[in-house]
Amino acid sequence: MRVSVGNFLFRTRNGLFPFLYLTLFVGLARVSDADQTMLIVGGFLALIGQGIRVLTVGLDYIVRGGRNRRVYADDLVQSGLFAHCRNPLYLGNLLMIIGFGIASNNPWYLAITLPLFFLAYGCIIAAEEAYLSGRFGDEYRRYCANTPRLLPRLNGLAQTLRDFPFNWRRAVVKEYSTLCITLLVLVLLSGRALNQTAEDWFISGGLMIFILLACISIRGLKKSGRLSAHPGR
Repeated sequence: MRVSVGNFLFRTRNGLFPFLYLTLFVGLARVSDADQTMLIVGGFLALIGQGIRVLTVGLDYIVRGGRNRRVYADDLVQSGLFAHCRNPLYLGNLLMIIGFGIASNNPWYLAITLPLFFLAYGCIIAAEEAYLSGRFGDEYRRYCANTPRLLPRLNGLAQTLRDFPFNWRRAVVKEYSTLCITLLVLVLLSGRALNQTAEDWFISGGLMIFILLACISIRGLKKSGRLSAHPGR
């Protein structure tokens, strides 16, 4: 059952998940009166999650999105952050989702949407594990026996960060859209938390336009071939 649900969510997540994010901004109720503290803590956690995603993509890359919207993998990646956690991208996503919830200070999101996200990612991970077990067999089962599913093994992490080459071009090309969304959400949540005046919103609007223009510029460089994950190709 979980695998079937996970395969469905894997195919439809790009359409379904944005609707869940809208609940960040539903209602005026607050979990805490410490809006600024919640914003700072949540924003910091979300940025840590985004940083994990950037490190994952920059150190060693696994094809995301599958093939034809189905779970797929050419290779079993076991290096980079994948040597410490089998699902570092999803770990980053979950930290971002939790961070957004804390920053929003929104009880509806924290009580309803956040558990739904956890259930959804649990099913998606189950679907991917079923696929990888069938495709890579004993090699994948040995990998599972030696590597945690979600909470990373910290032993040897510092050496991985020192020794493994970081492909900053790949990190930018593959991760710019997620980073753009993360920053836009945090700007919007800051407006909610800080009760911004019209002048403050004007500044926030300018910042959002800057983020969008940067995202569009990177997309243009990517499409033109001037910025590539593999220079010289």
